[in-house]
Amino acid sequence: MKTRAVLLSRPGHARRWPAPVLCGGQALAEALLAMLALLSLWVGAAWLARYQDIALQASHASRFAAFAVTRHADARPLDDIHRHFFSGPGHRWADRRGRQILQPGRPEVRLHVDRHAHLGPQAQPGALNSQALALRPQWQIEDAGIVTAAVAVSARGGTDASHAASFMSGLRDFDLAYPRLSRHTAILAGAGHAGGDVQAQQRVASAPQAWREAAQASQSAGRQAAPVMGRVDHGWGRPPPDFDWLAPWTGAVPPQHLSSYGDMP
Repeated sequence: MKTRAVLLSRPGHARRWPAPVLCGGQALAEALLAMLALLSLWVGAAWLARYQDIALQASHASRFAAFAVTRHADARPLDDIHRHFFSGPGHRWADRRGRQILQPGRPEVRLHVDRHAHLGPQAQPGALNSQALALRPQWQIEDAGIVTAAVAVSARGGTDASHAASFMSGLRDFDLAYPRLSRHTAILAGAGHAGGDVQAQQRVASAPQAWREAAQASQSAGRQAAPVMGRVDHGWGRPPPDFDWLAPWTGAVPPQHLSSYGDMP
């Protein structure tokens, strides 16, 4: 280290005191180290952001698959998952060299569906209540077990071992394979949903305790009174009674709340 002498003058005597001066080479070395640390942090943050984004899409895909299987027991919507959650302009993940992390067709994305055993009566809506025991099968709200949909992604990174070790070669660690991730969603199947208005009406109409017995008694009384009351209502211009109390509700649900399996996003 180079130094220079500084003369300090005091009354009665003089002293030379060395004052250190940093050379330019040491400052440059420290700047390079700081730059390397910042560069590693920037590359690592981008690597982690891509991984988190892939994990988020896997979570969305598992929810989509779980709900799809509850609607159709044989559904395995892997193609829909590839198309909606791992393809398109927003899902083109690339490494720091610009190479795609997932291959075309997304073979790294896999779907596994598992259906667990039928739940016992204690775990069903209404538990062991006698009326609930009768209403559950009539309304078809008896849960048929738990459906688990798991989406696994094995994103393969690129390795390039042909390059010799260099000052920046440590960044190649971010080009290695991403850790395998898996996201799953578990949901009870048989929630009582219907595929449309007609199916919902048929289910209600066929439920003896919930609807059919009471409806038949009311319709019988109404048909007996209709001939007499019809003459009274005719004077007021009222239409004859309609004893179909379910069909008039067709289409009453707003369209934005209806969708078929094929229309699911």
